[in-house]
Amino acid sequence: MTSLPKRESFFDKPVTPFRQALFVAAVALIFMGLSSVFPMSPNVKSAATMPWVIACAMLLFFAMANSVFALKATDGQKYWLYSIISYAVLFLFLCLTAWGISGKNIDEAGSIRWVLTVFTFGYLVLLSIVNLIRFLVFLAERSDAKKKESEDWY
Repeated sequence: MTSLPKRESFFDKPVTPFRQALFVAAVALIFMGLSSVFPMSPNVKSAATMPWVIACAMLLFFAMANSVFALKATDGQKYWLYSIISYAVLFLFLCLTAWGISGKNIDEAGSIRWVLTVFTFGYLVLLSIVNLIRFLVFLAERSDAKKKESEDWY
């Protein structure tokens, strides 16, 4: 009887925050391009600010995906630093792209400034929670190792 080869999950592979940001930027460009190519009804109030809405959605997607991948990172501190840098670069890129496509700056786009502020602080809190969980797991594993070591001594 042959055994099936072990399938590796997508989440088992290390993905750097910069690759994640590059992927999200590409997807955002595709969506922004599609939103500007396909006409919207003139009655839709968000038609002119659609690139800004897409930028917000892509930043939120990056924040959630980056936090999930942070759980499997081998070096948590380096991942944290690279995540913050990649978020800042992605933030600037998406905002400049949305401004260029829509022709409206962030103040003319309605409440987008507040949405971006909330998403940014939410991302920082989420990444902090993930780091705290990683630390608590490390403490639990160290405690178990010490307990096992003391049991082996007897």
